[in-house]
Amino acid sequence: MIRRYSAIERRTRTFFSFLLDLVFPPRCVSCRTLGRRICEPCAADISWIESNFCPQCGLPLDGQKNHTCIDPACLGFVRSAAVFSGTVRKALHALKYYSDRTLAEQLVRRAHSHWNPPSWDFDTLVPVPLGRKRERRRGYNQSLLLAEALSCLVGIPVDSRSLTRVRETQSQVGLSIQARKENTADAFRASGVRLRKVLLVDDVCTTGATLQSCAEALIQAGSTRVGALTIARAVLPAARQELN
Repeated sequence: MIRRYSAIERRTRTFFSFLLDLVFPPRCVSCRTLGRRICEPCAADISWIESNFCPQCGLPLDGQKNHTCIDPACLGFVRSAAVFSGTVRKALHALKYYSDRTLAEQLVRRAHSHWNPPSWDFDTLVPVPLGRKRERRRGYNQSLLLAEALSCLVGIPVDSRSLTRVRETQSQVGLSIQARKENTADAFRASGVRLRKVLLVDDVCTTGATLQSCAEALIQAGSTRVGALTIARAVLPAARQELN
């Protein structure tokens, strides 16, 4: 199903969030201060990725001797707004594991001006799908929430049906780069995307293995261009990159 989220819907969401905040005053997800979900002092500590990054996979290059990049034949680029640490890490964990769904719009609004993709010329936003068991247990897909919030800002419709996860994969946490690739290989299937330019949306990119697998499925199904945006990028120490 393809759905376009308008500015009116964004304002409606903002209004109901305002009413909810009046009844239940929000606390900062990082420092727990009353007032906002992400307070300005904590927002000021976010490590935004705005320069000196790989033009293909978006990895910050400071201190990185080398890195395993994406295959541009399928996935044209990855852009992550911030380093996966501090406030951003706490906010994404709250969104992903503690049902704090209001953080999706907060994160996208702050990330939007820091993404700077090569182009916004895409036909649809496609969230990276969860496995059925994991989504049923969690009750939602955090990547879909992020895609919906982004759609309200940029006007690109969301397609949450054309890309599906056809097999369950184990958690990527703690896996080496090669193990991540093997874990996500052939895990996705796409349909109904012929001649469409697709922008993938996810919460975190570590090595890009999941995004790469999604892109391969989309290209095989006929997409003409695939890029990806994530809120955060996990930056591995250079020594660990070499070991993995």
